Amino acid sequence: MTTEAFQQNSLDWQLRLFSQRVGEWVEVRLADTQLPVPNVQISPDWIVTLCWIILAAIALWLIWQLVNLLAPQLRQVQVSRSQPQVAARSLSAAEWLKQAQQQQQQGNYREACRSLYLAMLQRLDETQQIPIAASRTDGEYSQCVRQLSQPQLYQLLIQTHEQVCFGSQPITIENFRSCQQAYEQIDRTLDPA
Repeated sequence: MTTEAFQQNSLDWQLRLFSQRVGEWVEVRLADTQLPVPNVQISPDWIVTLCWIILAAIALWLIWQLVNLLAPQLRQVQVSRSQPQVAARSLSAAEWLKQAQQQQQQGNYREACRSLYLAMLQRLDETQQIPIAASRTDGEYSQCVRQLSQPQLYQLLIQTHEQVCFGSQPITIENFRSCQQAYEQIDRTLDPA
């Protein structure tokens, strides 16, 4: 290609040339003027203090965001921990057992195991072995049943209840049968007759 084939002038070229000339003119004008620069001396202690204040503010903001993010989950866990104990006061052990059998017949082994757990708590309350307390957790009940005969039976129901409330594994018919057998043995040991 010959050099005559290229365009020698265009609007884009003229705009670039104009902006370059304006930039150079501004640079020359600023170089000639002496801008007053304040003579500020800051102590290194102030800089360190300012950095710590900024870091503390950022940390507080992050904690606030985290609390706002986790607050619904914390409330849900708190409610789920208190609901079984409150519900346990409303039904007798026999009624919880009947409800467990109904849930088992429907194939809802998760709720059936939960009902057996609540029946156990109600049975312990009825026999005045361990009174139901709304503030008690599964861990606290686990410690309380250690003094009873055959604590492993109680532990099985408590651990299954923890799995029901906090675990992600499915509750199977085998889990329910194990809990049912444990409850029946518990019931026999608590029955004075």
